[in-house]
Formats: sequence, structure tokens, C-alpha cells
Amino acid sequence: MSLFFLIPLVVVLGLLIGSFLTVVADRVPRGGNINRPPSACGNCGLRLGPLDLVPVISWLALGGKCRRCRNPIGIEPIVIELLNVAIWVAFALRVVDDATIEDSIAVLPAFLIFGSVLVVQSWIDIREQRLPREITFTGMVLGGVALLAAALIVGEPERIWMSVLGALIALALIGGIYLASNAYYGQDVAFGFGDVILAPLLGMFLGWLNPGIVAPGLFFGFILGTLGAIPAMIGGKATTKTQLPFGPFLALGAVIAVFLGQHFVDLVLGR
Repeated sequence: MSLFFLIPLVVVLGLLIGSFLTVVADRVPRGGNINRPPSACGNCGLRLGPLDLVPVISWLALGGKCRRCRNPIGIEPIVIELLNVAIWVAFALRVVDDATIEDSIAVLPAFLIFGSVLVVQSWIDIREQRLPREITFTGMVLGGVALLAAALIVGEPERIWMSVLGALIALALIGGIYLASNAYYGQDVAFGFGDVILAPLLGMFLGWLNPGIVAPGLFFGFILGTLGAIPAMIGGKATTKTQLPFGPFLALGAVIAVFLGQHFVDLVLGR
């Protein structure tokens, strides 16, 4: 399969999975079932049919409102769908750039899983200030199986231990900071335990590329988190002990590391 056919396929599938992620983002934080009941308008109870569930197009055609009661649907569906497509396309181009098309197709499913987990967890963390463990654990299992299969298919079994090492590095760094902050301040500072659980997932995928970019990826996340917290602190809405949604910053740092982590390491080492 050539890149000409791969990218449109990624876009279509990314939109469909993005539509599913809107259900996950809405129901999982509330302890709901993602399979039932069927999707319906939260205002009038209208059960959504196939034409109401076409990613992006349905939202635009309905003007972001329910077909029957005209109550606003909100921007969540279209934002999540477009974010999922964007990260899927970006990861597809990154993976293809790093290997042949044949090997890329073997590796790509794992990174698409990774991208979707980052999107939905970031959205939930921004809205709810929590990272549901069931989503992170599901990403670890599905992503781990996909990475294992990819390593065997492309004939690079050493990437299995690279992923494991990456996960351990990320857990040690984020877990160590979490424990130290609790020991010193007696409470969670900057981030919570959900971020600690998320760390091995990030490290697993960065480790697949190179365990050496795990620490830079987390470093990027901390820098972004600090920059994001400064305006809130200046505005008096946060202090050094205020917990902010840190998951999105860790996720963005990991994405940056996927693309620029190796260049950063080479720059630091003077290569």
C-alpha cells in the first residue's frame, strides 16, 4: 500500500474512531457503559441514527444542534474527531518516514492506539481533572500487544525490551517525583497518581523508538506544564501547590519527543 492510499484510509478510520472516543470521553468518567444505551440527545432523549453519527459532517449539517429539539450538542464531538485524525495522520507520516511502507503498516496500528489514548485522556483531564485508569490500562494492553506483534513482524525483537525499558524509565521518573512531592509537601503537587499511571504508557512507545528519548519527552511535558501554569499563577487562580490538568502536557511532550526527541538528544550530545 502506497502513502497515497494509506493517508486517506487513516483519515477515514481516524474520524470513525474519533466518533467512538466522544462516547468514551462522555461515559467513562461517569462510570457508564460505552456500549449501551445507544447514543441519544441529552436534552430530549432522541436516539441518534446513522445520519446523526457521521463524523464531522453530521455536526456541521446540524449546526451543532439536536435534529429534533435544537439543543446545542457542544463542540466536543467535532474537536475530538478532528484531534484524533490530526494525530493519526501525523503518526502515520512519522512512522512511514522511519521505515518501508510494509514495515510501517505493521508498526502503525500501535501508534494509532497511542494517539487515540492521548487524545481522549487529554480531553477528559482538561474537563474533569482526572485520567481514568481503565483507559490508560486498556491503552497499555492493546498498545503493548500491537508493539509486540510489530517487533516480531519487522524482525526487530530488541524493540520489545526497548519498550519495557522505556516504560520503567518513565515510571521511575514520574513516580519518583510524585513520591518525593508527597513526602515533602504531604500532598499531591503539580500532578496526581493518574499521571504516574500514564507515564509507563508514554515510556513504552517512546522506548520503542529509543529509550534515550523517554526522559526528554517527560522534560518537554514539564516545560509545557510550567508554561501553562504561569498565566494561572499570575492571574491568582493557582499557586505552586495547585493541581492543574497535567496529562495533556505530558501527552504533548511525548508527541514532541516522537518527532524531535532523537534530534534533541543528538543536539545535547553534540552529534
